[in-house]
Amino acid sequence: MFLKKTSAILILALSIFLLISGCSSETNATASKNTESRLDKIISSKKIRIATYADSPGWSVLNAKGEYEGYDPDIARKLAAVLGAEIEFVTTDGVNRIPLLESDKADVAISVFTPTDERAKSINFTIPYSAAGIVPMFKKGQPINSWKDLEGKKISVARGTTSDMAITKYVKGAELVKFDAVADAFMALKTGKVDAFAEEDGITLDLAKKNPEFQLMPGQPFKPAYIAMGVKKGDQEWLNYLNNFIRNLNYSGEGAELYKKWFGVDAPKMMTY
Repeated sequence: MFLKKTSAILILALSIFLLISGCSSETNATASKNTESRLDKIISSKKIRIATYADSPGWSVLNAKGEYEGYDPDIARKLAAVLGAEIEFVTTDGVNRIPLLESDKADVAISVFTPTDERAKSINFTIPYSAAGIVPMFKKGQPINSWKDLEGKKISVARGTTSDMAITKYVKGAELVKFDAVADAFMALKTGKVDAFAEEDGITLDLAKKNPEFQLMPGQPFKPAYIAMGVKKGDQEWLNYLNNFIRNLNYSGEGAELYKKWFGVDAPKMMTY
């Protein structure tokens, strides 16, 4: 009788163990399926959504034909080509880049993105593919030769950009006039509503070439920083792939060639290999 009871208990325990193991395996399989890398999804679907600016001269603009052109779109196309994927460009600005990634509306942001420590709390950044600093732009003849000369003046910036954050923090008494678009911030300067316009050096360099009535503040760019790609948190495989792509892009010299093509100057020394 004792042996029969013991056998029954053992059989019951084994059944429970097998049931739990089966459920666990099913759960793990489902979890594995749900955490498929974005890299695999892009390769499988042959489509990639890339967030970029529509109004950052030199870096990325949407031209009259409805096509994106600039340094970032060229890099985006190279990325799509090596993945064998078709690009869907997603227009973004300084405020919407992180929300677009967090809500899965873009696979990667290639959009003059400075990887600040604060932003890195919300998303993941790749290794840098470029670098930039802030250079103010103003009408020729203005006595603006240093950052101190900007104190107490009206300065236009694009909201949420590193220019917005840096000038707010470092330029005393400046009156910041913020716009959602870079083009609108520059137009404020062009129409005389502000004394200066501040943006990444690539943008102001490109605008100064096309608008000779303006000049750039002399000296080195302020607060130079790396530029990286942004992705949603939690997908190390996708991040690893993008880092590999960037290393190859810059080590081959292609990244420097694209920089020279769009900005007319050599790539920043901090990006040389």
